[in-house]
Amino acid sequence: MKRSLESRSRLLKRLPPFEEVLRGSVVRRLLRCGKPGCRCATGEGHPAVYLSVTLAGGRSEQISLPASLVRRAEQGVANYHAWWEAIEKVSAINRELLRLERQAVGSRRGEQRGRQGDEPRTGPARRRRRGMA
Repeated sequence: MKRSLESRSRLLKRLPPFEEVLRGSVVRRLLRCGKPGCRCATGEGHPAVYLSVTLAGGRSEQISLPASLVRRAEQGVANYHAWWEAIEKVSAINRELLRLERQAVGSRRGEQRGRQGDEPRTGPARRRRRGMA
């Protein structure tokens, strides 16, 4: 149990600042402007970078990013994934701790009732269901 608590604590200390979390995806596209004389008509398009986010209800939002904000957006998305991964790991640790606590409570309850830990429960209702009464 102590090891799980220490693992959880270490995990939380390594997280990036919560205020720098950004949900979405940084998307790079090549666009064509439609002008017949432009280089994009025959060659590669104009580069464009967006932050794309799917909102509740299925709507999506795209925010055009100037080159100066691309790195910040990418870091924010990476921070989001780090937090999400940490939530999953902490949740797994917490489930394990809950199982250990449940076992401890169960063994204490058995001692209080005077039962031995490995004896099967055979109360009157259970014996009736099993045809033992």
